[in-house]
Amino acid sequence: MFTAVLYAFLFTLFIATASTLLHPTRTESASTADEAGERLATAEDILAACMDFDRMLVSKGLLTGEHVKVIRLGTKSHAVVTGMRPTGTAREDHREVELDVMVKRPEGGQFPAHERALIPASSLTKVLPGSVIDTYYRTDDESAVVVCVPPG
Repeated sequence: MFTAVLYAFLFTLFIATASTLLHPTRTESASTADEAGERLATAEDILAACMDFDRMLVSKGLLTGEHVKVIRLGTKSHAVVTGMRPTGTAREDHREVELDVMVKRPEGGQFPAHERALIPASSLTKVLPGSVIDTYYRTDDESAVVVCVPPG
C-alpha cells in the first residue's frame, strides 16, 4: 500500500515539474525584462530621499530647520520624561506639548532639558512622565535637545 502511494506521489511530482518546464509560454526574457526596471538605491539616492523628507517635515511645521540639524548632526541618546504639559496647540494630527526630560549622555552622566515638541496624537501616552524616549542633542550646546516620538 505504501509503495503505491509513493509511486503516485512521485508520478504527480514528475508531471507537475515537466509541465512547468515545458510550458510553451515560459521564456527567459520575461524574467529578465522584469528585472531590467529594478536597481539598487545608491547612497546619494538615500541622502536625497532624507533631504526631501526633512523638507516636508519643515514645510508642514512639524520640525524647524534647527531641529533637523540637531537630528542629523547631533548625538542620539535616550531621555526619561519627568514632566509633560499640553499647550493646546495642534497641527497635522500632532499635539504640542512641553516636556521636561532627563537626557542620558552616551559617555555617562545625564542632564535636564526642557523642550516644546509636536507629538503625534496617537503617541501622547508615550510621553507621559516615566516614559523613555529617543532624543538628539548637540554636545557643544546641551540646551539644543530634540525629542523623537514615532506615531502609533
